[in-house]
Formats: sequence, structure tokens, C-alpha cells
Amino acid sequence: MKKYLFIISHPDDEIVGCCIILKRLLLKGHKVHVFFVTNGILSQDSLWFWEKNKYKTKLTLRKKEATESLMTLGIRDFYFQNISTRTLKSNIENTYEKIKNIIKTEKIGTLFCPAYEGGHQDHDVANFICSKFKRICDVYEYSEYNYFNKSINCNTFPRKIGKHIKLKLSEKEIKFKEKCLQIYKSEKRNLNYIKINEESYRKIVDYDYTIPPHKGVVFYRRFKLFSWHPRVDSDSPEKICERIKKSKIYEKL
Repeated sequence: MKKYLFIISHPDDEIVGCCIILKRLLLKGHKVHVFFVTNGILSQDSLWFWEKNKYKTKLTLRKKEATESLMTLGIRDFYFQNISTRTLKSNIENTYEKIKNIIKTEKIGTLFCPAYEGGHQDHDVANFICSKFKRICDVYEYSEYNYFNKSINCNTFPRKIGKHIKLKLSEKEIKFKEKCLQIYKSEKRNLNYIKINEESYRKIVDYDYTIPPHKGVVFYRRFKLFSWHPRVDSDSPEKICERIKKSKIYEKL
């Protein structure tokens, strides 16, 4: 039995990016741990003023959906970091220490994380953090979505670097993933672009985190003209790169 730790940026990413990867490992009898590094909810200050009083309700619902998702997958061992979406860049050092402790305590041999592909700033920051563990365990990255060449691409890497594993989903697996996606009713509007045909992963690439994941507009900035809207991320990829470079673990081998 091998022990795996999956770093999940937000509750729902365990389905979008690695639902079948997880399920196949579990079916083989391996031990799988999941760490949600954010709660997936915008901070109360970032919500419209008429929605600020709904923050606790939103958070409770998202946690409930995450619990149901893990039960459906068959995962019992998980960790939950209660910080808002888009704030992982301000919690790099603490998150690194928490992951390091889980790896040591649970004797994790393989770490999975989101790819550095511009899908979401929290995905990219999580990838950077996990890149620092290559010396103590195997680190793989899974693709979720990106906007490479101005097109929405699901579960496929924007740049084919190195050897990647592509899982072609069976009809049974497609139905299972559809069922799991439906658990996240709170994210229905944000999941309507997801395609359910394949999943991809590879050994984490040696990225240059001082530059954006790819040229052109990244996925989370494709509606940048509406940055005043809470659902649109106002942070540029250059700002995320700058924060990564300033982190205390940037030079860590």
C-alpha cells in the first residue's frame, strides 16, 4: 500500500482535476489523504454588500459539499485550511509547513498538486509550494483547466513538457464524475465549462515562477475588463509571480 497526499486548492477541484486519478488509486488499495488548502469561498470583504451576511451560510454549504464529495469518493483522511479563495499567496509559508508536517506524520511517498497553468491563482501558488517537496517525495501535477491559445482547455496541459499520463475515462467513470460534480451545487455556474472525457498528470515540471504560466491571457483573467465584479479575479499573474518570489521559501531547495 502506497500513501498519497493530494493538494486541493478549493473544494470541487478534487473532482474537476483528479476525480478518477483518486478513484483508481483507491480501488488499487492505496491510502489517499486530501488537503483543501483554501475553503473555496470569497472573503466576506470581497462579497457584494448585500451578500456579506450570507458568508457563513456559503462556507457551511461548501464544507458540506466537500464532505459529501469525499464520502462519495471513499476518502476518510482529509485536512481543511479555513482561508478564503485568492488568499493562498498570503499564506505560502504556513501552508508549506502544514504540508511538510502531513508528509512527515503520515509518511507520504507521493504528492499530487494542481498544475501551473493559470487556471486559478490558488492553483498556481499551490503548485509552487509543492515544488519544494521534490527532494523528499515524488511530486506530480494534474491539469484542471487553462486558457492557452485563447481557448478553454480541460484536463490537458498547455505545454507538453516531459512525459504525461492521459487517462481516458470509461463510460462508468464519466457517469461517476458527473455525479460527483453535481454535488457542488454552489459552484454550478462555474463548472459548466468542464468536459468529462479524460484526466492528465505528470511529474511536476521545473517552472520559472517569476513569469506567468503561459503567454497571453490566463484563464482567471479572461474577463479582466470586469475586475470590479467579485467573481472576476482582479489580481494579475505578474502580481502572483511577484508574491511567490518574495516568499520565504522561494530559494528553498
